[in-house]
Amino acid sequence: MNYKEVLTTSVIFLLLGFSSDINAQNKSINGSSSSIVKLYTDKKKNNKTSWEIANQRSKSGDAYQFMALRRDFGFINEMLYSGDHSVIEFGLSLINNLMESSEQSSSIKNNKTFRDKYKGWVTLYNNSERYKEVPLYESYSFFYIAQFLNILKDIGWVDESNSNAEWWDSTLGFIEENIWNKWLERSKSLKNKDYWYFLRQRTHMGSHWAGIAMYLGAMTKKEEIKAQTKEVQRQYDLLLKRNLKIVNNAYVWNATYDNIKGTDASGTNKQIIQDVSHGNHVVAYILSAYEFGNPNWTKEDIKKLSNTFKNITYDKRANKFSDNVDGASDGRRPGWGNFVADGWAKLASYDNEVKEILVKFGKTEMIGKYYQNLQYESTMFKSNSLKNK
Repeated sequence: MNYKEVLTTSVIFLLLGFSSDINAQNKSINGSSSSIVKLYTDKKKNNKTSWEIANQRSKSGDAYQFMALRRDFGFINEMLYSGDHSVIEFGLSLINNLMESSEQSSSIKNNKTFRDKYKGWVTLYNNSERYKEVPLYESYSFFYIAQFLNILKDIGWVDESNSNAEWWDSTLGFIEENIWNKWLERSKSLKNKDYWYFLRQRTHMGSHWAGIAMYLGAMTKKEEIKAQTKEVQRQYDLLLKRNLKIVNNAYVWNATYDNIKGTDASGTNKQIIQDVSHGNHVVAYILSAYEFGNPNWTKEDIKKLSNTFKNITYDKRANKFSDNVDGASDGRRPGWGNFVADGWAKLASYDNEVKEILVKFGKTEMIGKYYQNLQYESTMFKSNSLKNK
């Protein structure tokens, strides 16, 4: 099922009563009748709901915390695709908080990097990137934020009122200038390559920006940005296609790029196999690109990814997943292969065997242990609602 069909089906479910009023901007956040949404608003962990935690993160001004918001926007978008538009207000609030917490780079306290005209955030987490602006930390969530904006446009929310249209235009402008142009200009001036910050050295890093490029290119009215986004997606697709190796009709690939010729990406001296956890991001991009009509990705690619999930990474006897996409364990991040809800779980909409595995896996403690409850529940709900093939 392609992107337009997904949205058409969502509208049908909306009309049949499976979702709330489209103009959810005026509804109470806690007013949804959806049991899945109530997991977000009502169920508490350490005396806070998931919504309260996300709201706090979005106001923090700490770019490191924004990575975790990928789960929130992933959940929100899956619910939108399922026809539940009550979640729109969550996305609006989180994005407003992010934009309001941004500061001009030159004015950010203790900022060790760039100090230019663009707005952004530094990481406050005590790691090697502390007090630095980090493109990776921004791109984690802005892939799904760009997707969220595109959904709002396609379901007609933007046309519901002047205030909706003004918000959407303003937010798109923020992304154009303070996400896209910012890292493009910094790449040109510091790396002497237009798109280095968008591609970097790893497949999951590039997948975020390829997704941003895909949605931004469809939304922007600026021809220069359209051309740039098209080129970033072309280069990333080329890099990823070079990496994907067929093993028993399944895909196995490296996290590092195998061949960077003709691109602005960086190579490495040592090849590293893709871990399942970060592989979520690659799978999420491929499925989004296919659904969006990108001819570089077909149902055959989805079939091979499904085979990777079913036949290589999944241990049927133990009901768990390997750390790496080749079926191997990884002592550096043991167990993290069991985080599958961000991308791999989306394959349930295309493969019934994948869905059966996920239903069984969903009964384990791994769903809560790796903080994937919301994405798991919303993605499985979508796979049941839309009946993708």
